[in-house]
Amino acid sequence: MSTELFGRDDRAFSFQSYNVTIICERLKLSGYLAYHVTFSSSRKPIVVARAEGVNRPFFWTSIPEGRQKEAEGIGKLIEEYLNQTES
Repeated sequence: MSTELFGRDDRAFSFQSYNVTIICERLKLSGYLAYHVTFSSSRKPIVVARAEGVNRPFFWTSIPEGRQKEAEGIGKLIEEYLNQTES
């Protein structure tokens, strides 16, 4: 039995940013685009999710909340990576 809060699927990828490897694993979180993100540096892992906004179409947030600025930055890097690989 898994002790993880969110299940993971096989859609994992990694990329470099500022000399740090960022490893993203897609999470099975119904209704959300969410990733468990780990870093090659000493930074703690983070779960980021794309959520609908009131005054904007969507925004990136951390789960649990508390690392909002970091989640927004990482979410933008993930979007850039995915847009490059889809082209």
